[in-house]
Amino acid sequence: MAVFGLLLTSSAALPVFAFDDTSSLFGDDEVPMVLTPARLRQPQSQVPASVTVIDRELIKATGAREIYQLLQLVPGMSAVKVDGNVPTVSYHGTQSRDARRMLVMIDGRSQYLPGLARVLWNDLPIEIEDIERIEVTRGPAAAAYGANAFQGVINIITRHPQDISGSSVAVRGGNNAVRDWRITAADSNDGVSSRVTVASKHDGGYSEPFRGEPRRDSKSVQTINLRSHIEINERDSLELMAGGSQRTLDLPTERSDFDDFTDFTVLPENRSEEAFAQLRWNRQVSDRHQLRVQAYSQYKKTEDELAGCFYIDGLQLVMPEAGGLLFSRELRDLFEFHNRDIDATEAALLNALFGTPTAEEMPVVQRLDYLITNNAGAPCGSVNPEIVERRHDIEVENVIQLDDYSRLVVGANLRLDQGESETYVNGAVDNLSQRIFGNLEINLFDPIYVNLGGYWERDQLNGTFFSSRGALIYQFLPTQSLRLVYAEALRTADIYENEADIHIRPQNLSGLYGDDPLATLGWSSPEFFTTQSSDGMVKPERIRSSEVGYFARFATLEWDLRLFQESLTDLVSGPLNPERFRPDNEATVNIQGAEAQLSWRPHPRHLLRVTGSRISTRAEHPTEPGSVRIEEALAAEKLASVLWRYDVNERWMLSGFWYRADHWNDRSREHVYERADLQVSRRVRGPRSTLELSAVVQHLLSKDPVVRTNNLYKEDSLYWLSAAVSF
Repeated sequence: MAVFGLLLTSSAALPVFAFDDTSSLFGDDEVPMVLTPARLRQPQSQVPASVTVIDRELIKATGAREIYQLLQLVPGMSAVKVDGNVPTVSYHGTQSRDARRMLVMIDGRSQYLPGLARVLWNDLPIEIEDIERIEVTRGPAAAAYGANAFQGVINIITRHPQDISGSSVAVRGGNNAVRDWRITAADSNDGVSSRVTVASKHDGGYSEPFRGEPRRDSKSVQTINLRSHIEINERDSLELMAGGSQRTLDLPTERSDFDDFTDFTVLPENRSEEAFAQLRWNRQVSDRHQLRVQAYSQYKKTEDELAGCFYIDGLQLVMPEAGGLLFSRELRDLFEFHNRDIDATEAALLNALFGTPTAEEMPVVQRLDYLITNNAGAPCGSVNPEIVERRHDIEVENVIQLDDYSRLVVGANLRLDQGESETYVNGAVDNLSQRIFGNLEINLFDPIYVNLGGYWERDQLNGTFFSSRGALIYQFLPTQSLRLVYAEALRTADIYENEADIHIRPQNLSGLYGDDPLATLGWSSPEFFTTQSSDGMVKPERIRSSEVGYFARFATLEWDLRLFQESLTDLVSGPLNPERFRPDNEATVNIQGAEAQLSWRPHPRHLLRVTGSRISTRAEHPTEPGSVRIEEALAAEKLASVLWRYDVNERWMLSGFWYRADHWNDRSREHVYERADLQVSRRVRGPRSTLELSAVVQHLLSKDPVVRTNNLYKEDSLYWLSAAVSF
């Protein structure tokens, strides 16, 4: 990361949205093409799923700073900051943080992390300005992408370096401590084209103090991204992609697992670093056969850092030595005696301190007497839980035109996932998996199309599984179609759920605790008294989905309607934290509803985009914190958005955006999240460069907190100003 650090010290800036000549969304009667649902290039009227496409025209119109905000254009998609510095995106959400039931890809590279199943939106090593389009498959897609494409797929496709020329430098600043910059440089020569982007973002999160204390939810993110394309000959091309990210999050103390027994001297922070390299070979074998071979490796390290003195609540002043019991061998033994039941152990500890100790509790009393006699004081030190996640992946894909009426995509994948953590899995765990997939598209007869897809996979930790999808498309007019889709998918348990072996080891213990831990705490390598482990019996989660859809496009209007019913079974519920680890597969969720998206271009310079959804969720055994406590799910009963863009002329552009979520998160209260945005942009052309200026205001129309009670901004309006020079 030395080169990364050097680049970040350069004086730089973040480009504003450039005004390309407005591409007509509805300039003809051709149906737009999509790539994601079946791994085939298909007209949107023939795909076996509901799809939302967010192209560059829509991206520019939003004025968004961060990628997650773009997903507010997707019906049924919740996209907010659950915490002030942690964006979360969830489709038909069943949990409110670290949503783990949707696959996110960048240029075909999975962003779904294997160790602690989640997608970290802060850490995506790409900037909005480098995105060409986003295709969102709404509904299970494991038949095309395997386990963990559970409720949908977000496929982020970056800009091809051949479509960019020159360099751009820009800055962005605003209230809420917004300070961004970005540099992009691109060049093409002799069949080789390249683009590189270096960027940094910073903001202050939710700024309203909570319980009289600062929120501590600011963040700082730096990214670097390279994409190169090499034309070898008429049939072959190579693509190289590489990059990474660094991120620091300030954490409020209540977000820490150690808040209840720590007097912090170093407030908690969460840090991550990521790097990846990807190589793709494309070959046009014949007019009827295309071959793609892709390989990538990626590395991810995430850690929490904090330091302080440890205590038992209520005793920190009168008996500070009691804090030493938290890391004693005797309290660990008592914890094991009570079958790792934290509540029973805490009750036994209180009885040992203030009641009549039992025989099993006496060693704890003797340990405390030793600490008091030797004036050990409170133990002080640091705790730094971390996890390293690696993935090595190679995939071969063939697209074959069988005849004039059928096409087949077939391929294979080999993947090695690795999780390494002394805290979470007490070492390193590997998970090797093999996959075979295929999708067949058949034009049975005009106007009937059939899509059949399947994905077979086997991995070391979860066993062997098969996901399937079938779709019948009735294209009764060239630009209108009805679709019937049935799909099954699964989410396999991650490395932590399968192989958890939790050990929290303090570092740099103070005084006698650090000088002679064997004498003071009963063991030479002290640990927090709780320890948990997985029994390896967690089953994959399953979903069955049925939908009826209607796609239409004519003249200046395009719409897509979806009615759906989803049954989620064997969902992992029960606690998964270091103190309580009791995962099970008892939760069941049934979701049904309707979604709609509409685009209208009444004039070449006007674009109107409207989305809406209504979702009904019913849960059995809703016992998160593991997964599905529906009253804390990242979902809204009703979601709606409206985006309007007006290109006044070649120099000026206006846009507005409205987003509303009703009955947000807690079904027992009418929580509402509502926001209106306005963007004004101006472009000034010079003889050798172009200056672009932009102003964005986001105004909250609702007073309710966002998902959680302490998620409030100090001001109702956020704004930022941007300036960019392209040359």
